[in-house]
Amino acid sequence: MYKKPNSDLWNGRVDEQDGEFGKRWHQKIEFLEYPYNQKSGIAFLGFECDEGVKRNKGRVGAAKGSDELKKAMGGFAYHQKTKLYDCGKIVANEDLENSQEELALHVSSLLKNNHFPIVLGGGHEVAYGSFLGLYNTLEKNEEIAIINFDAHFDLRQSKIATSGTPFAQISKLDTSFNYLCLGVSKAVNTRVLFNQAKALHVEYILDTKMTYLFIEEIKDKLDKFLEFKDYIYISIDTDVFPSYQVPAVSAMASRGVELNLVYTVLEYLLKEYKDKIKLVDIAEFNPKYDVNEIGKRAVSRLIFDIVDFFNI
Repeated sequence: MYKKPNSDLWNGRVDEQDGEFGKRWHQKIEFLEYPYNQKSGIAFLGFECDEGVKRNKGRVGAAKGSDELKKAMGGFAYHQKTKLYDCGKIVANEDLENSQEELALHVSSLLKNNHFPIVLGGGHEVAYGSFLGLYNTLEKNEEIAIINFDAHFDLRQSKIATSGTPFAQISKLDTSFNYLCLGVSKAVNTRVLFNQAKALHVEYILDTKMTYLFIEEIKDKLDKFLEFKDYIYISIDTDVFPSYQVPAVSAMASRGVELNLVYTVLEYLLKEYKDKIKLVDIAEFNPKYDVNEIGKRAVSRLIFDIVDFFNI
């Protein structure tokens, strides 16, 4: 079910004496409703969903993530050139598969109106809806490269959709499957999942190799992976970060990938491949388990940097 934007989520300090250069996001955000046919900008669309995590026997609570992140972003200083839109949210129900289809419809509409969607989950079941939205806008033979920052492959084989199946679902669509997972933990992915990744020709970098010591190798792998691809979809599962940096997730990482390294890799992607990147989603931020708002502050700042790097 689609819910219109809620202006009450956006609040912050007001410095009237500083004029336009003293504005913050809560003063610049505009509220855009489906079908989103206004001047292009960065579009925040929520996906309020716990059903995939629940089905996957994880810690529920990420459904409230999108609203909490919007609350956290209101106080950011406005340095951008582009318009910022709150586009409301999709509220999922127990029919997860239908909710993913509804999300895809809204993502497609945003893309067709030349917006840059940043989809705020919810569990990682958001990824299938995000990808499907982009996929449904493609011309024949155009290829999408998927870059997923994640401790998990999320390639589980299941008769029903869960937070652990989105990329397996994508692999079954009538399209080439180009998937690179950054930050894979050998400790939490079984041999079955590694074998599944191999069978699907998935590329990955283990969390043990996602450090600044290997930054040039990481960039080189990205460049080779993205060669000849038409579009890029970036998914960020917040459980990729160490639990001491982002404890507010559905499944905490005992090792993880440092926030600053993810910032660096994202900056590289957004500078080198800006025109190919079509959307980003953020998954599994779970405010139910946040400590002193550490997770909310870290993840919302990540979104700020994505917007600032892109700065269209």
